[in-house]
Amino acid sequence: MGFVDSVVREFAAQRPDPRLERVRRRALQQLRSRGVPTARVEDWKYTDLSDLDTRDYAIGLASAPIGVLPLADLDAYRLVFVNGQFDAARSDLAALPPGVTVKFLLELITEQPAVAAAYLEPYAADDAKIFGALNAAIARDGAYINIAAGCVVDKPLLAIFVTTADDETTWCAPHLELTAGANSQVDLIELHHGISSRAYFTTAVTRLVTEAGANLAHYRVVAEASAATHVGQVLCAIGADSGLATTSLALDGRRIRVDVDCTLAATGGSAVLNGVFISGAGQHIDHHTRVDHRASHTTSDENYKGIAGGNGRGVFNGKIIVHAGTRKITATQASHNLLLADTAEIDTKPELEIYADDLRCAHGATVGQLDEAALFYLRSRGVPLAAARALLTYGFVQELVDKIPITALHQLVATRIVADNPALAALLAGAA
Repeated sequence: MGFVDSVVREFAAQRPDPRLERVRRRALQQLRSRGVPTARVEDWKYTDLSDLDTRDYAIGLASAPIGVLPLADLDAYRLVFVNGQFDAARSDLAALPPGVTVKFLLELITEQPAVAAAYLEPYAADDAKIFGALNAAIARDGAYINIAAGCVVDKPLLAIFVTTADDETTWCAPHLELTAGANSQVDLIELHHGISSRAYFTTAVTRLVTEAGANLAHYRVVAEASAATHVGQVLCAIGADSGLATTSLALDGRRIRVDVDCTLAATGGSAVLNGVFISGAGQHIDHHTRVDHRASHTTSDENYKGIAGGNGRGVFNGKIIVHAGTRKITATQASHNLLLADTAEIDTKPELEIYADDLRCAHGATVGQLDEAALFYLRSRGVPLAAARALLTYGFVQELVDKIPITALHQLVATRIVADNPALAALLAGAA
């Protein structure tokens, strides 16, 4: 039994309400007709997922032991999902402020299936991305967060998606949506965390919406287990005079693919896309981003930095599209990458498609190695080679890491980046 057969089996076991079944079946048909992407598909030419079809998958247990979670000490409103299902006992939503409401997909499936179907339907459309369709076909649970107009949330919302795996190859399909109402303000941390030595598979969907005048800061951390495959999709719809900043931090996992798609369809909207990825031995990390400027007087600023060591591989493909009829567009994109070994590889492809005038657009990409002169300078002052390399490696991405204002998250990212140098990791943890 292969991947598609596993999906069909899971679909047959659910027996949802007819309204929801229609949506689920349409999503399943997308998967059946298109199949798992291969290298012959342009968007997947660098990321091979063919081995998914050689394994049988099963939904993980929601009651699995998970131990102490990352960011355990962070003062936040906390939602914890284990193998894709909400865990109320490990969550902390008792003190949610007025203006913040959370609905759960499992409850909607049971009590309001028509509402659940409406939430999932966009991912089953003919032009939907294949793993978004997969998520719609099998997602058992998820969170729909609404921030009321004018609400300023006093501390971060933290959504932790934990995946475990036992004797079977596990998969899960996390689903997260947040709408920031007019003139609201909120920080959202989305953390994907794995506890297993087995080759599980996560297909995650996140949708973020900002209404007029809202401001949303989103931090997405992939810290999966070493044998895991993680495919994530982030969809951003940005309203008039609102700002959305999303930061992708891909740190752990054997194979990671993250798509970030932003649409600026209202005047005055602003998007910031930052990303850091660390690809070590045996790891493959692929980011695809797309920013659509569909309205005049919109801005976007994109900055991704990647590091690859050992035989690790990184991929960045970023596309900015300025649509016809728009004006006063400002869009910038940068992809800078660092190779730590001769056997490491990073492929980067920044793209601009411009169908309008009266704009300012720029993009650029670099791939290089550690500066030998800087290494010599540090060594000549008594810094051991390993620590000197770690210092320069961290310095390469420090600009983006230091933009994270949440101390505990900043510390988590910094120490993961220099995990192979405990002394430096401890030093950075103390300074964060």
